[in-house]
Amino acid sequence: MSKLPYDFRKRLVTFAPTRIVNNVSKLCKNVKIEAYDHVFITNNDKVYRWASTDTFWFRIFKILHQFAFFRFLLDGICHTNPMWEDVITVADIARRNESIYVDGTVVLYCNSISAYEYVIPYIHGPYSRLILHGNIRWDQVLRLLQPSVKRIRINATVQIPRNRYQYFAHAIASQVNEFNSR
Repeated sequence: MSKLPYDFRKRLVTFAPTRIVNNVSKLCKNVKIEAYDHVFITNNDKVYRWASTDTFWFRIFKILHQFAFFRFLLDGICHTNPMWEDVITVADIARRNESIYVDGTVVLYCNSISAYEYVIPYIHGPYSRLILHGNIRWDQVLRLLQPSVKRIRINATVQIPRNRYQYFAHAIASQVNEFNSR
């Protein structure tokens, strides 16, 4: 596998189930991948400490979130509530220099556009929920949107040039145009 082109390996990892991704990284030492179901990624120490705090109500929320019926009730008609099991920092990703494979939810909280620029190439997988906080550029949002993303929540300050407003709005609307999408 190490002799395969990088783009092919990246596509292979993107479409593989989590259990297979973990085995690939064990078999091929030069392929560094860490698989997660629901992950919170940040470059802010205060946010990292907050997101890492395990409270009784958040544990209950995690248990209920496993079931589609409760997930629908918790999200409501037009809202997406973030849920994560693991919290990592952008510095951890830089230090380990490994790709992040996500199967469910990606919650990103980066204070700067440069932090988003750094972390985006490391995020792969068929994640279906994307939650963004902090400061981000419009093109970075579009790079994070994949066909598998069905729910998106943007609580970030998005920098969009005036001549790209309509294009950005159309791209977001076309991404979440189904009943099951929000």
